[in-house]
Amino acid sequence: MSLESGNYPDETVLLARIAAGDRVAFREFYSRYRTPLFTFAVRVVKDHSAAEELLQDAFVKIWRHAIVYDAQKARPFTWAVTIVRRTCIDYLRMHRRDPTHIPIAAEGIVPSNFVTTETPRGSADANETSLQVKNALIEISVDQRQALELALFSDFTHVEIARLLNQPVGTIKTWIRRGLLDLRTTLAKP
Repeated sequence: MSLESGNYPDETVLLARIAAGDRVAFREFYSRYRTPLFTFAVRVVKDHSAAEELLQDAFVKIWRHAIVYDAQKARPFTWAVTIVRRTCIDYLRMHRRDPTHIPIAAEGIVPSNFVTTETPRGSADANETSLQVKNALIEISVDQRQALELALFSDFTHVEIARLLNQPVGTIKTWIRRGLLDLRTTLAKP
């Protein structure tokens, strides 16, 4: 398998090489993902200049933290999106912008504003519902979960999600449909 193929195992190899200090691997990772990660940052902070700086910060974090990447938890691209997302959230918090409308970007969590509560009973019910949804998301396949979270919690189109995940559009649509069906089945269990 070549590094140019964009396959998940190859991306993992890139991160392992980055963790070992390989600058060529880092340049390859950067060239593959700078455009979709920049697009994501712009959508989150709604400022091109800030997004450029935040992307640079995020890639420094990727360089420094590649050693802690765990392929069992996320695909390399999803891990990178999570770093960009967290960098953007920190920026929005420092600049007192509302971070509650930030897309999840395949982090595997339900946003805190997904369920609204007004009473202690409502709060308890919301926490239970949120936990059920989180657990149901964990039970579906990683590919389905990533596609589903990007479709539900961001404003990416199917074509953009396909580009982000290096998959054909038809595959993305299938993953989303199957993910929703699997999620519904899991949530329907008593």
